[in-house]
Amino acid sequence: MNKKGFTLIELLVVVLIIGILSAVALPQYQKTVLKSRTAEAWTTLNAIRTAVNAYCLENPNGGGYFSDLKDSFPIEIQDSKYFTYWGPISCNGFSVYSIPADISATYQGGNKNLKLAYNRSGQRVCEGSSCKEIGFTKVLSGSMNCIACGGTGSCYYID
Repeated sequence: MNKKGFTLIELLVVVLIIGILSAVALPQYQKTVLKSRTAEAWTTLNAIRTAVNAYCLENPNGGGYFSDLKDSFPIEIQDSKYFTYWGPISCNGFSVYSIPADISATYQGGNKNLKLAYNRSGQRVCEGSSCKEIGFTKVLSGSMNCIACGGTGSCYYID
């Protein structure tokens, strides 16, 4: 008899090869997705900084929390599906060279843990177990350098 088709062993080998390839590719894919979502967060944090500066120019004695003042900004800030933006704003003593807010972006996805912010020196800082995955490698020392993150855990910065 001349039967055409694949044997069970051949099918098992193909499934095994596909499984190995996907096991290698999936972590890299998840890392790339996290990096792209983080890029969105940095863009939004920059927009928030611009909006807070404009708000403080118009309201020199204003202040409160970002979630309460968000609708008062002259620039519309888009909500994010993956990040929550939060932090205090104080316009007292505001100058264009200071940062009147400690706004941070907290990641909400799976088992990844990150909190992104700009510290008082204007550096990008990251706190959490997934910071190294997105390129943060240099450790900040002292809680004042990581004040936007709260200074409670490992805090990293990027040039």
